[in-house]
Amino acid sequence: MLKAALLRLKGVQVGRGCYVDGKPRILRRKGSHIILHDHVVMHSRKKSNPLLCNPVSLSTLEPEACIELHSHCGISGCTIEAASKVSIGEYTIVGPGTVIYDAKEHEYSPECGWLNRTRRTGKPITIGKRCYIGMNCIILKGVTIGDDCVISAGTIINKDVPSGHIAFGNPAQYSLLPEHLRQC
Repeated sequence: MLKAALLRLKGVQVGRGCYVDGKPRILRRKGSHIILHDHVVMHSRKKSNPLLCNPVSLSTLEPEACIELHSHCGISGCTIEAASKVSIGEYTIVGPGTVIYDAKEHEYSPECGWLNRTRRTGKPITIGKRCYIGMNCIILKGVTIGDDCVISAGTIINKDVPSGHIAFGNPAQYSLLPEHLRQC
């Protein structure tokens, strides 16, 4: 497949059966890793998802950073930036407009004001298996979302979400998913 070959030219490790629709933005720092396991799907054009405003964007910010999308994961028009590591589990779906960002972008010092840094530090983000992340969510550094979770559209995740829960709001609150929705 031509698109997989183009991703490989950018240093992305692409597994078997990956499907890339449109032109994702890939910015990979030398020495970092972007890994797409088997059968990952990326939608980056409006024809494949009418809710898209932007293509998929995958960026590693530091040489040791890693973005890893496990088998059968699907993402549409979302932005993932890693200074440390972002890992998305098997069969997880991420909706358009969602931002997953593991770094601390700006620091404030009372003596100096806003500081520019030449090196970004991050705290890993782990998203479990079989999760559904709605559109326009924000997932911040250092959080773990367990397996079988639902993250409602527009939710800001700034703390861990246990397996089998639904998260909603800003900041996120969560509750146990009803029995009939767990492990479908």
